[in-house]
Amino acid sequence: MQMISVVIIENDNMSRIGATAILSKNQKFQVWGAKYGKEGLDIIASQKPDVVVLNIELPDICGLEAISAIKRTHSSARIVVMTAKSDRDSIKAAIANGADCYYCKNSPKEEVGERFLEAIFAAYNHESWIDPTINRILVDSFRSKETQEKQMNLLSEFSDKELTTLRLVAAGMRNDEVANVMYVSEGTVRSYLHNSFIKLGVNNKLNAIREAIRLGILTFADLKIEQEPTYRRSKKTRSSKDDQQNQNRQAQKSQDKSYPSYNGWAA
Repeated sequence: MQMISVVIIENDNMSRIGATAILSKNQKFQVWGAKYGKEGLDIIASQKPDVVVLNIELPDICGLEAISAIKRTHSSARIVVMTAKSDRDSIKAAIANGADCYYCKNSPKEEVGERFLEAIFAAYNHESWIDPTINRILVDSFRSKETQEKQMNLLSEFSDKELTTLRLVAAGMRNDEVANVMYVSEGTVRSYLHNSFIKLGVNNKLNAIREAIRLGILTFADLKIEQEPTYRRSKKTRSSKDDQQNQNRQAQKSQDKSYPSYNGWAA
């Protein structure tokens, strides 16, 4: 049987030696290792391997650019990315540059060897393969994208007036105060709120605010209520109470003066 030639370009000694050891146990593989990207590209040029295992985080060259270069100069080589990076952007960038398989070094220890071999054989057989460890990340990221699209679609259903009304209500304003700010009638404000309730699937202001925050239509910053007006109203109220108490005391004094003081029973 024809041996599968593999070049491993990995700057981390433990990962490179470990990957080489996994393949060396199998009689089907012929393996070369390189610590640096340029060294690895030289080996690829001379040996023309079937599969290249590449870390996209190399100290001397950009791993993503190395993938593109390998595909340009040795198009028949299949590329397996071996990295600890498991975010969606890294995966997308690697595949966009020509990677065929994506192996995550953070795989469970008991499954490292098995998964690594799966990636190598998949690449050799011209199949795509992504480590199951990061499948959940991809699924969650796509779901997150779908959620964002739903939010954008829902947001587009709201008029500017309806959004303004929601924000003012979330800030603690009553319907009459919202009407004064927006220069509309209270009936119009109620109409804006009614439309928003229908679109959010709720039936009152509190749930509307909660749902709008959950969907990203409102933020917690929208709930901020200015303290200055409240302080002024409180101060004014206190002043009014003080004035009333002073007036009551003055009235009592006037009443006391209109009656003679009591000196006891006359004999």
